[in-house]
Amino acid sequence: MDKKYDHMIAKYQHRFLEQGLKDLPINRSEAPYLKVIYKNGQIKMNDLIAKFFFHKSHTTRVIKSLVSDGYVIKTVDPDDKRGFVLSITDKGKVVALKIIKVLDEWDKLMDSYLDKEEKEYLFNLQKKVYEKLQEHFKENEPND
Repeated sequence: MDKKYDHMIAKYQHRFLEQGLKDLPINRSEAPYLKVIYKNGQIKMNDLIAKFFFHKSHTTRVIKSLVSDGYVIKTVDPDDKRGFVLSITDKGKVVALKIIKVLDEWDKLMDSYLDKEEKEYLFNLQKKVYEKLQEHFKENEPND
């Protein structure tokens, strides 16, 4: 499969998000984490790590920064004292809502280029590749 267009679309997405998030008090790598924590209300650190393709150490650094800046609260997991539970602060909610707005704008922009049938076709192609990779790596549960 030729990945040229994947790369170019990612480049434009990066540019769009840089522009949209530039006035927020967090950096671009922190934004998706804050969004996921906000959407979940509370999430175990290990579950958050599983949702991203970054190395565990990257997530740990990002969470440390979000905690020190007052956007996230990190507490010991009552079910497993070795783990942590993350929750968003009121300050974090304000920023997360702005992040979600920018991400929604990107999604609307992308959706505006395809009609319903094209979106469905693209979705089915991506799903097929995902399911085959999941099968290849013997994983049963999706990492939404």
